[in-house]
Amino acid sequence: MRKLRSRRALLAILALAAIGLATWFVLARLGREGDETWARIQRAGLIRVGMDASWPPFEYIDEPTGQIVGLDVDLARAIGQRLGVEVELVNVGFDSLYDALYVGRFDAIVSALPYDPLLYGDVAYSISYFNAGQVLVVRSDERGISEAKGLSGMRLGVELGSEGDVLGRQLQKKTEGLSLQTYMAPQDVLRALKEGEVEAAIVDAVSAYQFIAAEGGVQVVGDPLTDELYVIAVQLDSPLLLKAINEALVEMREDGTLERAQKKWFRAMSN
Repeated sequence: MRKLRSRRALLAILALAAIGLATWFVLARLGREGDETWARIQRAGLIRVGMDASWPPFEYIDEPTGQIVGLDVDLARAIGQRLGVEVELVNVGFDSLYDALYVGRFDAIVSALPYDPLLYGDVAYSISYFNAGQVLVVRSDERGISEAKGLSGMRLGVELGSEGDVLGRQLQKKTEGLSLQTYMAPQDVLRALKEGEVEAAIVDAVSAYQFIAAEGGVQVVGDPLTDELYVIAVQLDSPLLLKAINEALVEMREDGTLERAQKKWFRAMSN
């Protein structure tokens, strides 16, 4: 199932530290090793990007045109523009993305790819461009709840059996008067919140933003409760490529490109 596409990071701080260490490791090699991948990209004026086009709004096949579209497609093309090269998209099943990268079918994976600490030392990861972790959601007109600590005496909606369910039960043990209501799907949780059955909800960020774009009436508050960091992967012997990608991501974060792409594609899924 598609839900099996991601393995959770051990801890947010561990994930961030490991990404930093991996980046440092490959960049430290710049002085003594070349980067044939980066040299070939520059010679050809082309970067090949692998993705699994079955995960909207990040990447999927647009039926009228047969083209791959989505947030990650815009991200890849924006990176290519900043690198001064064209972008070729290679559609590969998610479970085969890493193998295809290892054998050189493409130069980078841009595919709603969660950082995986178990692959540290096998691939190099970029900085994160999206956090798909669990978030706290309240109604749009709610002004009294800004973080999970403020849920005393309230009703909290979660998806049965989800990570949000686990977090909710942990909160319940240490929050006086907090009651838990479970639903079968994230959309059911958020609809119950919008209609006033519960005062707050915990769902994954993708579900939250999709619902906000489609139906509105709710808002994400506070920092993510957990981290599932989407990153770009390249081969370990591609330090110059990794450096260029990270620089492009920083630019896009600072100039609002990432935020605009997110709003565009979550809104597109609601139409």
